[in-house]
Parts: sequence; C-alpha cells; structure tokens
Amino acid sequence: MTLLRTIGLLCLSLLLFVGRADAGLIFHADLLTGTEAGANSFADQVNRGAPTTGPGLGLGPSRPLSFGTANFFLNDAGTALTFTATVFNIDFTGSQTPGPNDDLVAAHIHAGVPAAPTFSVVWGFFGNPFNDLNSPGAALSPQSDCTAFATGVGGTCTGTWDLTEGNSTTLAAQLPNILAGRSYINFHTTQYNGGEIRGFLVQVPEPATLILVGLGLLGIAGMRRRTV
Repeated sequence: MTLLRTIGLLCLSLLLFVGRADAGLIFHADLLTGTEAGANSFADQVNRGAPTTGPGLGLGPSRPLSFGTANFFLNDAGTALTFTATVFNIDFTGSQTPGPNDDLVAAHIHAGVPAAPTFSVVWGFFGNPFNDLNSPGAALSPQSDCTAFATGVGGTCTGTWDLTEGNSTTLAAQLPNILAGRSYINFHTTQYNGGEIRGFLVQVPEPATLILVGLGLLGIAGMRRRTV
C-alpha cells in the first residue's frame, strides 16, 4: 500500500509538472547507488564497506540498496527551481530501521565544471548546509524539506531553490551548469557520508515526459519487489 500511495503521489507531481511544461523546463533524475563517485561515497567500498545495518562500517547484516527518483521544474523566468524527490531504503528519521548506517544525514544539489567526478554543494535541503530559506523546514531540527514515510523505509522531499539562494553561490550563478547537465541531487547517509545515491538532472523534452516518468515508476516497482 505504501508503494502504491507513493506512486500515486509521483504521478500527481508529474501531472502538475507537465501542466506547467509550456511555461518552463522539466528535469528528471534517477537516484541510484551505481552513479555515486568520490571518497566516502557508495563507490568507495574499500573504505566504507558494502551496505550493512551497522553500527560500524561494513558491520552488521546486509541491507537493501537504496534508490529513488526526482523531478524538477524551472520556471520560465529562471528564478525558481522546484523539486520533489522520493527515496526508498534510506532511514529519514533514525528510527525507521534498527541500525544507524542507513540514516540520512544530509541531502543537497551539487553542480560544477565539466569532467570533475564530484561537484560542490550548491544548495542544501536536508541537514547542513540548508539553503531553502523560505521553507517551513528551516525552523526544524535538523533543518529539512523532507517527510518520512508513515510506514516503510524512506521519504519524500519537496522544496524550491529561489534565485538568490545557495551555498556560497546562487541559482542564477548555477543555471549554466544545470542547463548543461552538470548538476546532480545527492543523499548522504551515516555509512556513505560522501553520498549513497545520486542522480544527474537531465532535461526532459515535454512530449517524452509521461513516457519517461512512467518507465521510472515501473522501474521503482520492479526494484521494490526485488528488495522485499
């Protein structure tokens, strides 16, 4: 039931994005462990170990791979980037699973120059830094644009990156990177504090939007079956 409700919410968010497609740009990101790179990330299993429950790196029983999807809408004026991301098998509260290794510690958008394996944090929406200054989540501890699932493991994040916000930068300054495909959304956990899952923002041509996200939802459903 949780998966069906989540898919329903994703479909609703997609319809809202598609309805606005003629007034802005849509981007999509598939959040996967296999796209991580850099020190202390999922790619660095020499130092961080295979995914386990903990406590301790590589200690405790194995745990299922995390994954997710995110959709972004950049308004026609280029002054606001709104997003919704849904993530599975990362603990959003610290109490969704018994072990600490899958606990969410931070989530950001990163962007930068070509050819770099990792980019700097340019806007945070969970933990530190938190740059969604107009969000009600700014008053929370930790600061957060995210809501945990009522049942199951994971949660949904929704926020808006406004023109002058950013982590020692601004949306205005990062738009060239975003439009050139040099940005990704990244979720960091206790075990993989360099990043457990990430996905690059890819601009979606409007006619392909429903097909792409529909396939993404089918993929999530299939991966969910394989991890239960």
